[in-house]
Amino acid sequence: MAQVDMASADREDLDEILKVEIHRDLDAPRARVFEALTIPEQVAQWWGPAVNMVDGAEVDAKIGGRYLVHMRGENGEDFSMRGKITELSPPEKLVIEFTRTFEDGSSRSTVLTLTLTERGGGTRLHLLHTGFANLELRDGFNGGWAHSMQHLADLLAA
Repeated sequence: MAQVDMASADREDLDEILKVEIHRDLDAPRARVFEALTIPEQVAQWWGPAVNMVDGAEVDAKIGGRYLVHMRGENGEDFSMRGKITELSPPEKLVIEFTRTFEDGSSRSTVLTLTLTERGGGTRLHLLHTGFANLELRDGFNGGWAHSMQHLADLLAA
């Protein structure tokens, strides 16, 4: 991977660098894919990279509703992705703002946008996750989302 001079990059360049973007063609109708994104039992089946185990999910599928995924890392540590749904247009679009609070009391938000378009007999999912603080976090999520999209494809194919 090329080195990036974060200090000299302007905000627009940083926004472009510090994002995860994935396009995935799925062999399922758009409404079925949207269900997999918003029904807690289904979210728990596809969310997360291979090294994490999802203990459960909570989704209140409405604007302002919670989107919460409980996970356990390979080191046994419990953690959660805590978010709020900021946009919901079934079966086309889901936007979630995830906020993480740090030990010093500061917090940082990232925004996950999932857009679904009909493509042939299936669905094209466009995942855009923005707002990462650094390349290390971005790279970690990039790997995690790649695994999650494969798990989602497997779930929909079953």
